[in-house]
Amino acid sequence: MNRRGHETGSRKITWVAGIWLVLALAACEPFWSTPEGRAREFIEALVVSPAEIQPLRDIANLPPEENPEALIGDLSARISLDFLRARQAQGVSLKFVQGETRRTDDTHRAAMIHVTYLQPGTPVTGEVRFLVRIEKVAQARWRIARVTGDN
Repeated sequence: MNRRGHETGSRKITWVAGIWLVLALAACEPFWSTPEGRAREFIEALVVSPAEIQPLRDIANLPPEENPEALIGDLSARISLDFLRARQAQGVSLKFVQGETRRTDDTHRAAMIHVTYLQPGTPVTGEVRFLVRIEKVAQARWRIARVTGDN
C-alpha cells in the first residue's frame, strides 16, 4: 500500500468515528438540558421574570391550566423569592448555581439551587438556597414538582 492510499483509509476511519460520535451524542440526553439544569432555569425565571407565565410553564413542563407559582411549597421559598426579586430590582447582581442532587429513584430527584448576591457596600456575598423536586412524567419528560426554601 502506498502513502496516498494509507491516508485515504485513515480519513475514512476518521469520518466513520465522527459519525458514530455524533449519533451517540444525539441518542443521549445532552448535559445542558439535564433535569437539574431545568431546575436552575426555573428558579432563575421565577426570580427574574415571574410575570411571564408561559415560559415558566414550558421550563417546568406544566399543563396550560396549572400556575407555576403553585409549585412554591412553603413560606420560606416565597420569602426568599420576594427577597431576591427586591434585590434584583435594586440592581444587585444575582448568580444562579446548580448544587448537589439527590436521586430518590429513577423518576425522582431533588436539586439544590444556590443563588448568591453581593451585599451592598461590602465585599461579602449572601446566599439563598432552594430545594427543587423534579419528577419524570410521560414520554420521559422531567417536570418541576415542588420548590421549597432551604435556609
